Amino acid sequence: MKVRGFTLVEMVLTMVVGAILVLGIAGFVELGSKGYSDTVARQRLQTQAKFVLEKMTREIRHAVPNSFAVSSSAGQQCLSFYPIVYSGFYALSGSENKTMSFIVGNTPAPSSFDGLRMIINPSRQMDFAVGQNTNFPLSGSNTTFTLSSPLPSQSVAQRQFIYKDLVSYCLDFSAQSVTRNGIQVADSVNTGEFSYAQPTLQRGGVVHLALTFAQNGESSHFDIDVQVLNVP
Repeated sequence: MKVRGFTLVEMVLTMVVGAILVLGIAGFVELGSKGYSDTVARQRLQTQAKFVLEKMTREIRHAVPNSFAVSSSAGQQCLSFYPIVYSGFYALSGSENKTMSFIVGNTPAPSSFDGLRMIINPSRQMDFAVGQNTNFPLSGSNTTFTLSSPLPSQSVAQRQFIYKDLVSYCLDFSAQSVTRNGIQVADSVNTGEFSYAQPTLQRGGVVHLALTFAQNGESSHFDIDVQVLNVP
């Protein structure tokens, strides 16, 4: 009875063929894994870009009109504005029209206006500075108060806007990120630019957002014009 087995040559050939098959399978697995990883990274980048642009768009559309300013410093460019907390209408009465009464529309009035300010017919962000006679501090639940001096200008539609804190979106070119009041809301921002066009008789103010997101040698560029919906 013959005893059959592998010769040394057959064993070596089997090992070589097996190694080649393993390498081939590993290559396919690696290619599939890399493709999946790239897809996840690409989807994350697109989701992040859509999120930050949608967030900025919503805030810009409903900001106090003419509260926008674009500033640049070393390695940064910032877009700042005042979001509307409440809005409504006002009426003047009394001596020299110094008695102001106002109502808040669309939403119920708060129990207290503490910490909030009101502005009438702003034309630039400087009008929001404390001490300007275009804006006034509010307190308690009072909806009627007396002005120290007559309004320098009035809203044609007698609109008033109540606001609180300034919001700043900044492009940090060295960190390749976008921040909102110092908190990062997007990364992988390769290039970008903010600009603001003042309102005209034909349209309201327009904010232009240009952002390029880049990752793993791929880039996506977004160009958006956002119109401010409110008018003084």
